[in-house]
Amino acid sequence: MRIAYCLNSIRYLGGIQRVTIVKANALADLPNYEVYIIVTDNKQGVQIAPLSTKVKLIDLGVNYYEDDWKSKFNVVKGIVLKRREHHKKLKKVLNMIQPDIVISIGQSEKNIVPSIKGKWKTIREFHFVCNYRILHAQSFFDKILARGGDFYERFFTLKKYDQIVLLTEEDRETNWKGWKKIVVIPNPKSFTCVKVSSLQNPIIVSAGRLNRQKNYKDLIEAFSIVAQKHPEWELEIYGEGEERLMLEEVIASNHLSNNVFLKGLSTNIIDVFCNASVAAFTSISEGFLLSIVEAFECGLPVISYTCPCGPKEIIEDGVNGFLVPVGDKALLSKKICELIEHPEMMKQMSIEAKKRAADYSIKFVIKKWTSLFEELCRLS
Repeated sequence: MRIAYCLNSIRYLGGIQRVTIVKANALADLPNYEVYIIVTDNKQGVQIAPLSTKVKLIDLGVNYYEDDWKSKFNVVKGIVLKRREHHKKLKKVLNMIQPDIVISIGQSEKNIVPSIKGKWKTIREFHFVCNYRILHAQSFFDKILARGGDFYERFFTLKKYDQIVLLTEEDRETNWKGWKKIVVIPNPKSFTCVKVSSLQNPIIVSAGRLNRQKNYKDLIEAFSIVAQKHPEWELEIYGEGEERLMLEEVIASNHLSNNVFLKGLSTNIIDVFCNASVAAFTSISEGFLLSIVEAFECGLPVISYTCPCGPKEIIEDGVNGFLVPVGDKALLSKKICELIEHPEMMKQMSIEAKKRAADYSIKFVIKKWTSLFEELCRLS
């Protein structure tokens, strides 16, 4: 079985990149599997996880990241000129390697893959809710692009795929009613660790890009209430993004400079989580929120907004963490304080969190993928 994953880059500190590497490595270890990862950008960034020598990495050298999104002109250039280059190079590579399955991770290749004809079957992975573009668009220009992108994808390219893979049942039931060729396969945890948090450090941790989607402003403002009651506690946020300056202002205006820290990027998320006692997330939307599973693997109870989609399927409220309605900062701070003030509850939730993480082992998830591959090939 020959599998080809297509995405922009694996040299980026993100959940999509982590799980793609984990899945590719696992598949490459199976008998009679040959795995390729085809990227457009392999110059910038740091590879987030080791890639098996059994996985063949092909860089098309399109290099979207060199100038994409620097200006309105470069946005159009990326959409028009570089997409054409991408199409030409990807077509050549796919015809050369002749895969059985081509998987679009859902980046620049998502509208290109189904337009390249071949004997292979095509799969589109959704790592975000289907209306992610409009949820995150802010400027008028961004909204025009979002509407146009959603329309084109929904009514032209998605129906050409042989299979669409979602990460949660919530997404399927909410956004894909009436659609066929839909299957749900969750992301696997991206690592396994023996050690777990001691729960002794007065640290609340969160990890993700500093952008509107992750909504860290809410988390910081909710923590300001926590800090008044428990001034020894700290909030550490790992990640980078366009909202850093704004978040620094929120920290300063709430007099939290000694309690809240924007820690930047980390290449060792295991140590980050194991050094904390609680994890918290305030996203307004997600496709899955892999960081919850990663925090669970390190034995952290998790408090999260019930955004669409993911947290409600991973967290069992009151068992391994707490679920809070999106925007309810008062309840969020209350639940954080509840854990701080009840260490036995925190300890029990830690045990349950570690148990829950086992449900997302790579062995369990990869079986679902191989079953899907075999079924698609039988239909050829």
